Amino acid sequence: MIKPHLIKKWTLAILMMASCSCLAESEIYKIVDSAGRVIYTDTPPAEDNADQLKLRSINQIPTPQPSDAKTLATDAEVFSGYSIVDLVAPTDNSLIHYDQEKVIVSLALTPELQPGHLVQFYLDGAAYGRPVRATSSAIGDLQRGSHTVSARLLNEEGETVANSRSVRVNVQRHFKRKNQPKKPPVHQSGARK
Repeated sequence: MIKPHLIKKWTLAILMMASCSCLAESEIYKIVDSAGRVIYTDTPPAEDNADQLKLRSINQIPTPQPSDAKTLATDAEVFSGYSIVDLVAPTDNSLIHYDQEKVIVSLALTPELQPGHLVQFYLDGAAYGRPVRATSSAIGDLQRGSHTVSARLLNEEGETVANSRSVRVNVQRHFKRKNQPKKPPVHQSGARK
C-alpha cells in the first residue's frame, strides 16, 4: 500500500512538472508551517521561514515540421510484388488425426502482407470464409478423406495479386456404420440365479 505522504509528494511533483512552462520564469518558494507541512508556492510569502527555490532550466524539444508531400512520394518504395508466397502449414500430404478439430493454415510472405491486401484461403478449390488481413487461419469441420488447401492474395479491388501452391491434407476420422444388426445378448449356460 502506498503511504499518504508519498502520494502527496508525487502529486506535487507531477503538478510542478505540468506547470513547468509557467514556472520557468517565476520564483518558487518552499514554506514549512508550524505543523511541519511543506507548502510550495509562487507567491512571495510574508513569513520569514520561506526558502526561495532555484529550478533547473526546462529542456526544449523541437517541434517536428511536416514534410512536403512531394518528397514523400518520391522517397516511398513502390511495391513490386511478393517474392515468396508459400503455405508453410500444414505440410503437403500431412495426416490430420481424428481428434484434431481444426487445421491451422499459415502463409509465408516476402515482403510482409502489404496495406490494402487481403488473404483468401481455399478448401478444395472453393473460398473458405471471407478474405482476411492475416496470414493464418483455422479451417474446421473437415470431413474424412483427402482435401486441398491453398491461399490467394487480393488487392483492394479484389483482383488476384499472387497465389500459393496447393497442399494436400488427409483427414482421418472414425465413422459409424449405418444399419448394423444388433448382436443378441450372450447367455451363459449353467449360470446361477
